[in-house]
Amino acid sequence: MGFKKIGFIGFGNMGRAIAEGLIRSGYLKKEDFLVSVKSSESKKSLEGEGFKVETNEGVVKNSDLLLLAVKPKDLKKVLEEIKPLVGDKPIISVAAGVPLKFYLEILGEGAKVARTMPNLNVKIGKGIWGVSFAPAFGGEDKEEIKKLLALTGEVFEIDESLMDAITALAGSGPAFVAEIIDAYAMAGVKLGFKPQEALKLALQTFLGTLELLREENTHPSVFRDKVTSPAGTTVYGLHLLNERGLKGHLISAIEEAYKRARELS
Repeated sequence: MGFKKIGFIGFGNMGRAIAEGLIRSGYLKKEDFLVSVKSSESKKSLEGEGFKVETNEGVVKNSDLLLLAVKPKDLKKVLEEIKPLVGDKPIISVAAGVPLKFYLEILGEGAKVARTMPNLNVKIGKGIWGVSFAPAFGGEDKEEIKKLLALTGEVFEIDESLMDAITALAGSGPAFVAEIIDAYAMAGVKLGFKPQEALKLALQTFLGTLELLREENTHPSVFRDKVTSPAGTTVYGLHLLNERGLKGHLISAIEEAYKRARELS
């Protein structure tokens, strides 16, 4: 890959997670990033960690690839500021709900912009990326971007019309999973385990199940039936979950996140 210097404009939770995931992959080091942040306190903190902090202008001029990780409300101002400097430099944006046409209206139709939706799990190389490319991206350029993103997780090139859906499923999804795991751990405490023991049990149960499903390429319903024996403990618990509408509530939660993503768009 030809990206030796990556510039970040904005370095909040997601920007940092992406940088840490790339560092973890071994492809880049802290000194390979240029970072621009608004507050002097953040600048001082990042410099103390070993990151090189620049102005927006410095980041754009000195990077091979630009990653926009600012809040959507700040995006227009940032794009107008960097427009004279971008040229044909590829841009990756992680701003939720902002369509490609917004970027192209400001930067021009020839701008190489990739609209993406990562989730926080990119931090440990287990993330998900949804990505849609502007027309100016050629096939070789796309592959270079996808190879870079794949260092931090699975990459799905999707039609932009599905971006709100992947925002709900993958972007918001880790929070839904964390909520379910928390409930599982609370049940463990209720049954007599210490909180840390209960959480460890919950995490290992989820981790083992996910790994087995992936390794054996088994559908969850098939796996469920293997665990469920006639008149056993599992089927009694499943009956209650189905009676209370667990699946329906989860589907509804994802649909609500999708609706909100569309509103933000």
